[in-house]
Amino acid sequence: MKAMDACNARLGSGSVVPARAGLAQPRRAWMTKFEMRTPRNTTQAGERPVAKA
Repeated sequence: MKAMDACNARLGSGSVVPARAGLAQPRRAWMTKFEMRTPRNTTQAGERPVAKA
């Protein structure tokens, strides 16, 4: 804290802050991101496309 106080005294108040200061984001309930879902053809092993050589 002494080093942080010294830097702030030299560089200006708030120049050096703890790593977590101001970074907290509000927690929200878990939600599915529907645009990130896997297409149905890759969810069932028998429905996967087969590459032919």
